[in-house]
Amino acid sequence: MSLATAATQAHRQVRGFLVAGESDMMVDLTLAVLHFVLIFALVGILGAEAALVHEGMDGMQANRVAVLDRGYGAAAGLLLVVGFMRHVLRRERRGLLPQNPVFWAKIAAFALIAALSILPTVKFIAWQRRARKEPGFRPVPADVLSVRRLILAQAAVLAAIPLLAGVMARGYGL
Repeated sequence: MSLATAATQAHRQVRGFLVAGESDMMVDLTLAVLHFVLIFALVGILGAEAALVHEGMDGMQANRVAVLDRGYGAAAGLLLVVGFMRHVLRRERRGLLPQNPVFWAKIAAFALIAALSILPTVKFIAWQRRARKEPGFRPVPADVLSVRRLILAQAAVLAAIPLLAGVMARGYGL
């Protein structure tokens, strides 16, 4: 089965599940709202991570940030799925193909954020494990600084995505 066929079938299943026969406009609205909620979740979780990751953080904060980071990954994954579903719905309705370079810049920015999040996630998992085993554990300040820098880099790239989305929505790049 091709990717396009699978996407069309998934779209029909989501449409049937979410609104049981309502119009594509209602599905589009539902997916748009969910898309924005997930974006706000990413921003909030990333902000919470930035607040928790600081010099002198303790094992309890290391545990909290590891739990938050799992939510960050889940929200990012769901955002990707919902964004894909929105794209499939638009393409079905309007015959649009992903020919817009601004669309690909937005996807590249999202991929860059994912890449920037790998090292922090690995560190958070390690910190959480050590905090469980070693009372009084505190992450090494150099590790905390490098993770904090990567969190701030993710935030900077994340801030560019709404700009790209606004540019794309106005037809630039076509």
